[in-house]
Amino acid sequence: MSSDESSDGLEDLKDLMALYGKQEEEQAKQKQPRQRFVPKASQAKDLNYVEVPMEKVLFGDRQRFLTNLAKSVGQKWQPSDDGEEEDDRKQENPGQKRKAAWSDSDDEDIQVGDVKRATKHTGPLNHLRKDKSYKEYLTARFHRTLNQPKWAEKKVKNEGEENSSDDEEDLLKTVGFIDRKAARGSDLPQKTLNFKRVKDLNRSTYSEGLVTSIQFHPTSTAALVAGENSIATIYTVDGQKNEKLHSMRFKKFALICSRIAPCGTKAFFGSLRRFYYSYDLLEAKESKLTLPGDMKTMHQFEVSPCGKFIIAAGKFGAIHLLTANTNELLHSFKQEGKVKGLTWSGDSKRVLVCGASSNVTVLNLRQNLIEHTFLDDGCINGQCIQLAPNQRLLATGSKEGVVNVYDYESVFASKAPQPEKRFMNLRTGISDLQFNHSSELLAMSSSAAPNAVKLAHFPSATVYSNFPEQSDNLGYVDSMAFSPHSSFLALATKGKRVPLFRLKYFKGY
Repeated sequence: MSSDESSDGLEDLKDLMALYGKQEEEQAKQKQPRQRFVPKASQAKDLNYVEVPMEKVLFGDRQRFLTNLAKSVGQKWQPSDDGEEEDDRKQENPGQKRKAAWSDSDDEDIQVGDVKRATKHTGPLNHLRKDKSYKEYLTARFHRTLNQPKWAEKKVKNEGEENSSDDEEDLLKTVGFIDRKAARGSDLPQKTLNFKRVKDLNRSTYSEGLVTSIQFHPTSTAALVAGENSIATIYTVDGQKNEKLHSMRFKKFALICSRIAPCGTKAFFGSLRRFYYSYDLLEAKESKLTLPGDMKTMHQFEVSPCGKFIIAAGKFGAIHLLTANTNELLHSFKQEGKVKGLTWSGDSKRVLVCGASSNVTVLNLRQNLIEHTFLDDGCINGQCIQLAPNQRLLATGSKEGVVNVYDYESVFASKAPQPEKRFMNLRTGISDLQFNHSSELLAMSSSAAPNAVKLAHFPSATVYSNFPEQSDNLGYVDSMAFSPHSSFLALATKGKRVPLFRLKYFKGY
């Protein structure tokens, strides 16, 4: 081989090496996935194989390829250690966060004005900055409405932490107990409540007419709204769009009372007729059921926490116990005065009834008898009654606008127990009482005056002064409902609207 040929070969080798190096750098930048050579399944069972890149199978590895190429032109290849050092660094820090494989420039270029358009629901969008990034707008709106869930927060553990707390946490998760302090965070504030009014729950249709019942689904982020237009609608609950999921129409059947079963797969609809409807939410199939025995109407009823029974109010103080699955009349009770309010105990063994008189009746469903009767202090005409989920607080509301809160265990010890707390913030007849899931909030409403809604805090028994805001036009509130984890509060008014509030202290749904 002549010197000219050798120099030409050396120059070609340098050019080829430079070209190969550039290809390697471009491939590393693009991070394109490499094809892998995988042995057959039969070989994988018998051998501890290692996946090999396809280019290595065909051409050998990079070092061997360049070495053979240099040897063919009479030169010696000296590999550099830069690539090996980089590979070593990657192996030493396998958990190091890598950069994103690609980024979409449209995420940054799209502005709010390009997406948001004024509609008949939103009205003019003068309050929005049209030149703001749409990505930033969506992120800020999500954090403002729902906040970041705790499970998504990245927890950094100190090296000096003991393993006892981890073991205790694992134990609590395993056996099913709840660390309420850790789950709830700090205590609920007593004087001012952090809340925000969001879009109406039924804003996408407003088709129910005079709203009579609202109830949140026990497991899904949805709610049922029913009204006197014989229409019941299921809406998604997000506070922004609240889109319609499903609508149910019952011909010539004004919906007076509607309830979702605790299992979440069935709903019951009652009215002033001699029959009622059972609706399968999974199959979207309705069943018309005739009322058994001497029952005339199904205008007021409650489903038991176990989902097996229905307690319904009849005429002239009658109270009927039905089976939820077979529509069988198990027993009928009788109390003095018209039935005004019903509530179940948590174990489904008792029902507490308040009538048009001043008495509260406790029914024992295991023995089918009236177990106890006591006088509601200061009450002349009872209106509603509600037992807290923690089974410790019993609230009663009267036509005089007084709300009494009793210790549930103490009412069985006397015929005239004294309330632990008496609320007189509403001056008209109480229409509804609702506790939230943690029994920390008691919602009180009156349908005889506009904006007559109050929230009380427990155990301090103080009323929030900033709820509702003076600018909120709620109308005449007839009934209320908390979502399963108290993140939302919905109000049924004597109209077509269902105002919805986001309680920011509570996380999730």
